Amino acid sequence: MKAKILWNTKKKWAVGLFAEVKDFLKKKRVQLVRQKPDFTIVIGGDGTILYYKDKLEGPVFAIGSERSFICQCISKNWEHALSQFISKPRYEERILLKAQHRGKKYTAINDIAMLSKFHEVLTISLDIGGDGYCFDADGVVVSTPTGSTAYAYAAGGPVIEPTLEVFSIVPLAPDKRLFDPLVVSAAHKIILSADTPSHIVIDGKKPLQVKKGEKVTITKSKKKIKFAIR
Repeated sequence: MKAKILWNTKKKWAVGLFAEVKDFLKKKRVQLVRQKPDFTIVIGGDGTILYYKDKLEGPVFAIGSERSFICQCISKNWEHALSQFISKPRYEERILLKAQHRGKKYTAINDIAMLSKFHEVLTISLDIGGDGYCFDADGVVVSTPTGSTAYAYAAGGPVIEPTLEVFSIVPLAPDKRLFDPLVVSAAHKIILSADTPSHIVIDGKKPLQVKKGEKVTITKSKKKIKFAIR
């Protein structure tokens, strides 16, 4: 069996744990590689998974902190869980989001948010599989089930079982609460636009500039992410 380790170099505990995990894998006769592993170990928390999302290969086994939602275990209990996974690998597949903007494609594990560029209320036009909506709000979050415990949840969205093939669409402070959080099939195409310049933020990363009336299309990605099951 082969494994790759990715860790948060800015967290001292993650740097220290990297050495421990490396020695643990050696004892378990798991070969450490940089590419084409059977699974990837991520050390550092949910944000570290999002940061390294383009480098994840095979099922993801993540070690985080007590505040983590996506990570399967924490720095205090990882050994038993990792040992079980090595002896009997099991994983589940989860959907990803794909955003298209100005001919470019972006992938999200958690969510895609449209936010005001100038910190003002947006008039958002939303098309869900041909059904149109229009409402005023600070923004809107389109989330995968994996991301339903993150930004979308903080904004009042529901927690969704992670293997379901659905999206949640959650408005941010909608005027007069004219648009409620909504869960829709991941088979739908979602098109977003706003009446003023805005930002599209993918998994909390650097915002993309969106012009007035410019459309952003969100669909289910053809790719899926695999998470190890404890």
